[in-house]
Amino acid sequence: MSTSHLTTLAGSATDVGAHRDNNEDSFAIAGTLHVVADGMGGHEAGEVASRLCARTISYAPLFTRPGGMSDEELAAYALELEAEGEAADEAEARGLLRRRRQGTTALNRQIMRTLEKLREIIGEADEKIKDVLNQRAGTTVTGAWLTNIGDQDMWFIFNVGDSRTYRLVRNDEYEPEDANLSLSGASVEGLHLEQVTVDHSEVQYLVDTGQITALEALTHPRRNVITRALGTGNYWEPDFWVIPAREGDRLMMCSDGLSGELSHQYMARVLATVQHPQDAADVLQMAALRAGGRDNITVVVADAITEETAQKNAELLKELTQTQQNRLVDRSEDFEAKHTATVEQESFNDERRLMREYGE
Repeated sequence: MSTSHLTTLAGSATDVGAHRDNNEDSFAIAGTLHVVADGMGGHEAGEVASRLCARTISYAPLFTRPGGMSDEELAAYALELEAEGEAADEAEARGLLRRRRQGTTALNRQIMRTLEKLREIIGEADEKIKDVLNQRAGTTVTGAWLTNIGDQDMWFIFNVGDSRTYRLVRNDEYEPEDANLSLSGASVEGLHLEQVTVDHSEVQYLVDTGQITALEALTHPRRNVITRALGTGNYWEPDFWVIPAREGDRLMMCSDGLSGELSHQYMARVLATVQHPQDAADVLQMAALRAGGRDNITVVVADAITEETAQKNAELLKELTQTQQNRLVDRSEDFEAKHTATVEQESFNDERRLMREYGE
């Protein structure tokens, strides 16, 4: 199996907006995990709910291991792959009419196990919010985790509520009939912006059932009413998507304070043309403020890059930020350090003894 996998380079921005007194949004970036939560419940309560959600999820040990697997599970998965390969070889040798899908079944089983663990972590966040706030507040949450199972790199994307995850998709990958879009994608220099997640909201339900159009949903009076949330005691079941990852992928997670202010086409153009994810996040946040900033605004942009690229970026950053003191520390082995203290100076001097000998 390959030992080189993808990692992420991310940028983030959050703002209270132009009309709110406090910021009820929270976000977290932990390794290759990226989370955005949008709290609700009034002053302080919504802020606490979203923060509890983001921290509970991002602190989970699951996200520090490939595919969330322990050493024992990794060994068991390797044995599963080996057994499937041997079974496929035997079937092919005997001339049986069987599709050769080595690794696919074991991979799917492991994906389902990882999803169940992820669901349990989101459930823990739900319980913590309920315990602390007594169901007085709740939060939406969406996130994307880049990981690998064996030699397969993939995105695990999750969502509860109306915070969203988007993905830039190359035109040759784009299939409009299969895309979960509230609005049609905008073509930008060979790319489409796909809304991966589906809102858990009243207007999304009305769109899905054909009662209103996606355009009408943008101005519908109940566009802010959501049907799933964490911490409220109501239905919170998350939706999941598992997408193969490859170098150059760009994902964006945001609260509705951003997606509600900016058009699909504008977000697509920024994400397709602004190179660094931090710059893209900053541009999107400022654009949402200029568009009105009626709600809290939070955005996280994550790029899939190789580990080699990540190492080069780290070395470049070190070089750009290095000071004269840093250089001296790096060269500390080149300098000879002589110990000049005497035995008397090294001995411990009791404070009471010093007071007796030299005190007033």
